[in-house]
Amino acid sequence: MICLKIGKLYSHEYVNNLYKAIRKQTDHDVLCFTDDPTGINPDVYTYDMQPRVSEGWWPTWSKIEIFGRDELLKYERKFYFDLDLIIQGDLSLIFESKEEWAAIRATWKGIKFRMNPNESVINTSVMTWLDIRWIYEKWESDWRNIVRTYRGTDHWYHLNGMTPTCHPKIFYSYREGSKPSHYWDNNMTPYLQYQPDYSVCLFHQKPEIHDLDKDSKLYRIWNETIS
Repeated sequence: MICLKIGKLYSHEYVNNLYKAIRKQTDHDVLCFTDDPTGINPDVYTYDMQPRVSEGWWPTWSKIEIFGRDELLKYERKFYFDLDLIIQGDLSLIFESKEEWAAIRATWKGIKFRMNPNESVINTSVMTWLDIRWIYEKWESDWRNIVRTYRGTDHWYHLNGMTPTCHPKIFYSYREGSKPSHYWDNNMTPYLQYQPDYSVCLFHQKPEIHDLDKDSKLYRIWNETIS
């Protein structure tokens, strides 16, 4: 179980809450690659990863560096989670994955988005993989040019023919919902609804989790005040 904390956007609380949520479902090791381990639960294995400096670089690009890290060689299957998500249900369908590389299909994207050949419906907020070090090696060989040219990892994968298998449909977006009618086909009005039939809620856009009403169910799930 792997996460990434680079820079100041997310505090150690995000790592610790993710750890608690994962620990409810599995006793697998939890690893965090970070430039600042301060405050992270000591039961989380932390490994140094520093931000790079180049035009177009932002922390999402560090996700590709993880693919090449030697610390992961002893694990047959790897599971990655972004920090800006809330685990609210069963993850067994993810843990049972046998795919070489799998990620989320953004089922909430509207037809205009999906029909644009330059846009990807793949979301890598949660990934599983066996051995995709070749992606890291491809990126590392030209990373300065890549981060300058592409908006982020998912954009680069899509426009270069690197397509993961899709996870089961247990994910939704807090901002955009779970189907096009919630946001994309509704004048792009933020949906902002808790959906209990799904296992993972993604906060890949504003608002951030820590900005939620502290009495809301999603915040309380994240903060472990309710099961």
